Amino acid sequence: MALNVEGLLLLVSATLFLSYVSSLIYSKTKIPDVVWLLCLGYVLGPVLGFFRYEDFIKIFEYLILVVVALFSFDTGINVNISSVMRNVVKALTLSATTFIAIIAVVGYSMHYMMPSQFPLIDGMLLGAMIGGLGGISVTGILDRLRTLIPSVEKEGVVLNLESTLSDTFRLVAVFTLYNLKKIAPYTIEEALKEIVWVFTVATIFGIIVGLLWSEVLNFLWARPFNYIMTIAALFPVYIFSENYVGNAGGAITALAFGLAVNNHNYLYRVFGWKRKLKVNKFRIREFNQEITFLVKAFFFVYIGLIVSLSVEYTILGVGVVALMLATRYAVATGVGSLLRFSVGEKVLSRLIFLQGSSALVMSQLPRIWDPEMAVFTDPKVFSDLCYPIVIITLVFVSIMGPVIARRQLRDI
Repeated sequence: MALNVEGLLLLVSATLFLSYVSSLIYSKTKIPDVVWLLCLGYVLGPVLGFFRYEDFIKIFEYLILVVVALFSFDTGINVNISSVMRNVVKALTLSATTFIAIIAVVGYSMHYMMPSQFPLIDGMLLGAMIGGLGGISVTGILDRLRTLIPSVEKEGVVLNLESTLSDTFRLVAVFTLYNLKKIAPYTIEEALKEIVWVFTVATIFGIIVGLLWSEVLNFLWARPFNYIMTIAALFPVYIFSENYVGNAGGAITALAFGLAVNNHNYLYRVFGWKRKLKVNKFRIREFNQEITFLVKAFFFVYIGLIVSLSVEYTILGVGVVALMLATRYAVATGVGSLLRFSVGEKVLSRLIFLQGSSALVMSQLPRIWDPEMAVFTDPKVFSDLCYPIVIITLVFVSIMGPVIARRQLRDI
C-alpha cells in the first residue's frame, strides 16, 4: 500500500514495541533483538506488501547517513586507549589476523564463484564488511556461560576488546578498498596517495575538533542538556569532512571525534600539554547509547523493508558463513596457541564470532558512495548478501556457540 502518515506511525510504534519486547524475550529465545527487527521489516515489506520499496528508499538514504555518523562516533567514544593498551596484544593480534584471513578467503571465494559480479576487490570488500566480530550480544552470550566459566568476565575481556577494535578495522578497510576500486584506472601510487590523504586529514581533523569540543564540555560542566549538543556538533563535522576531505572522510572523522572526546586527557599527556578537563564521559556514552539504539532500531526494520532476499543469496550466505566460521576457528586456535591463551579464552574466541549492526551499516555504504553505479555493477548486492549472513551468524552462534563451548570445556 502507499505510504501515509497513519501507516508510518504504526510502523514506528511496532518498531519501538518490538525493540523493547525482543530484548525481554532474549533470555528465552537466545536470539538477539536485531533478528526480530530485521524479520519485522522483511515481513511487512517484501512478504506482505504493507509497505513498498519505493516509499522507503529515499527515507533510507537519509537514515543511513545518520546511522553511519552515529555508528562511527559510537565506535570512537567506546575506545579507552589506556585500557586497550593493557590488553592490546591478544585482542589486536586475534582481531587483525581474523580480519585479514576472512578478507582473503571470502574475497577469493566470491571472485572464483561469481567473477562477473564480484571482481576480486568487490569480494574482498564483502569480506571486510563481515571480517570483524560484531559487539552485539557478545555480553549476553558471555553471561550465559558464567556458570560454566566462573572467570568468564576476565576470560571475555579479549572478546569485548576485539569487538571494539574490529569496528575500527572494518571501517578503515571498507573505506580503503572502496577508494582502491574507485580510482582503479589510476596508478597504485596515486591510489595510495588518495587513501593516505583522506585518512590522515580526516583523522587529524576529527581529533582537533574532538579536543576543542572537550574544552566546550569542560566549560559547560554540570549544566543541563549540554551533552545533547555533542550529537548536534557531530553531524556538521561529519558533513564537512565528507564534502571537503573526501568520500568516507566523514566516517573516519566521526570516529576520531569520538575517540578524542573519550580520551582527551590521555591525548593531552601524549602531546605534552599539562591540562586536565572535566568531562562526564559516562553520561555521553549513556546518552549516545540511547540515541544510537533508537536510530538503529529503525535502521534494522528499514533494511528488512528494502532488502531483496532470494534463495540464491540465502544459500550463498550459508556458504559464506561456513567459510567465515571455519576461518575464525582455525585462526583463533593458532593465535591462541601462539600467545598462550587460557583455556577459556581459546574456547570463547573460537566459537563466539557473530555479526551485527556494523556489518549491516557497512553493507549500505556502496549504495551511498556510488548512487550512479559508476564504480559497482550493483552496489545493492552487498546489503542483499549481508542480510542473510548477519541473521545466520546471530541465530547459529547465539544458540550453538554456548552449547559447543560447554562441551569443549567439559572434555578438557
